[in-house]
Amino acid sequence: MAQTFSQSITGVSASNAQQPLSIDVPDQVCQTAGSEQLTMQNGTAFLAKQPDGSLVWSVFDTERCIPGVARVIRRLY
Repeated sequence: MAQTFSQSITGVSASNAQQPLSIDVPDQVCQTAGSEQLTMQNGTAFLAKQPDGSLVWSVFDTERCIPGVARVIRRLY
């Protein structure tokens, strides 16, 4: 099954939050506030779509995130 991304569900990169890039978060991670909170709590890795269309493994930066309001995403290497 292909991943789907909603344009309204975006996050910013933890490496440069002052100059944010729009990073699309998969719908399966953020369809509801509960699933988003659970993903943050468990530190679950997910594939996020970068502005250039590439997919990278990412996690939420839980120290700077507010579920449903501000989403800060940290890239996994």
